[in-house]
Amino acid sequence: MTKFFGVLLAAVLLFWVATALFSRTASAASGTGTPGNADAASPAPGAVSQEAPGGEHSGEGGGSTAPLLSRSGVRLHIFKDGEMDFQLLRSFGADFYGGGTPGEILLAAEDIADGDPASWQAALAALGARLEADGEARLAKGNRTSAGDSFFRAASYYRAAEYYGDQLDETTRALGMSCRETFLKALNLSGWYVEDLRIPFGDGFLPGYFIRSGAPGERRKTLLTQSGFDGTAEEMFFAAGRAALERGYNVLLFEGPGQAGLRRFVPGSTFVPDLGPVGRTLLDAVLARSDVDGTRVALYGASFGGYFALSAALGEPRLAAVVANSPLLDMSAYAVATMGEQVAAQFEENDLSVEDLKALPPEAMPPKYRLSLLNLCLRFGEPSVKAMLHRLKEFHISPEQLATLSMPALGMVSAGEGAIPLEQSRAFAAAAPKATLHVFERESGANAHCQLDNLPLSAAVLFDWLDEQLR
Repeated sequence: MTKFFGVLLAAVLLFWVATALFSRTASAASGTGTPGNADAASPAPGAVSQEAPGGEHSGEGGGSTAPLLSRSGVRLHIFKDGEMDFQLLRSFGADFYGGGTPGEILLAAEDIADGDPASWQAALAALGARLEADGEARLAKGNRTSAGDSFFRAASYYRAAEYYGDQLDETTRALGMSCRETFLKALNLSGWYVEDLRIPFGDGFLPGYFIRSGAPGERRKTLLTQSGFDGTAEEMFFAAGRAALERGYNVLLFEGPGQAGLRRFVPGSTFVPDLGPVGRTLLDAVLARSDVDGTRVALYGASFGGYFALSAALGEPRLAAVVANSPLLDMSAYAVATMGEQVAAQFEENDLSVEDLKALPPEAMPPKYRLSLLNLCLRFGEPSVKAMLHRLKEFHISPEQLATLSMPALGMVSAGEGAIPLEQSRAFAAAAPKATLHVFERESGANAHCQLDNLPLSAAVLFDWLDEQLR
């Protein structure tokens, strides 16, 4: 490794970029600021709320200047490590729709060393296994509803354990498959009609779950939904899928190239900037079904999935509506604005390769930093951090492209996420012809990335808007 200590310093700084890009782990409320933003450690009491020209804006209240990037405007203060504290909040967020309980999560947290990924994975994996065993015991006694509840929680905990895994470790893949298996057990006990799909795509397939509550052949409005960088189809069930089923929708939870759920089957799968082929493939499959109303199909993407959804919707007239939570348009701008130009310039001179990252011992770089950088390189299919940052320039949606969106489009963003998500959300609203932008202000209680701290309100905004578009 050339100029090791200089590279190491840059890598530690870059961690705040790496974990903020698609999971936005640099929490404004964590007490640790983001490079290039000295005020990022201070949570904003309100946030910027302005109407963007060319699109509607709805939201609650107004506020002052937001931090550059933030996981959430509020935090639990259970861990000093801002990212780990947010991940705990993320697990709490799934509780409302059956993805956990505070008591179980808090008990597991007692076994986690602050900022230590290995202890997080062990504690959440053990909790998932305990709930899976509980579900099996209840099922053996004929208690199907109780068993299904336990399996749903087990799936959510296995997903949380998978989050902090090493992408090169078979344990991570095994946890992901346990998430799938327990999720399917729960679905098969739910009373809904369920299909575990392998949708042909290229030389492989896209995994997904099709779920409906209606009778066979009853054509219903349908929501296609996906998560982002580190989320999964199973997590999207708790984030939006269950709420959709409660409102009479069919739901297709799916995974695209590079996403965690597909990498469980194809570890070498990487992100692609153009989701048009994915969107066309999914729509071809859905519109061929007798239980789907082809005039009422919508696409929803959360986190990095907001970029994916908008990319897939470009030039796709068969979609009745598209929703991005939040509307991410320029991933390279995210990186440079977050890290600052000096750090970006240093990586033009010094670099860390995948092989370097594999070899770094814990005393040279904390495991959470090393795993984050390694994960980014692998998921984007690049041999080094520098190459990965260059690759991000391809993940860009221009105003001219947004102007071609033919369907109604909703952008959702929490003001507590910071100035960059708000800026890109407003750019979306200004360019898309039929755009509506909803900003969740602090007093709404939805202050976290993708409103993970208030999923019922997030669902209300999402589906009230969709119901109006799909009448």
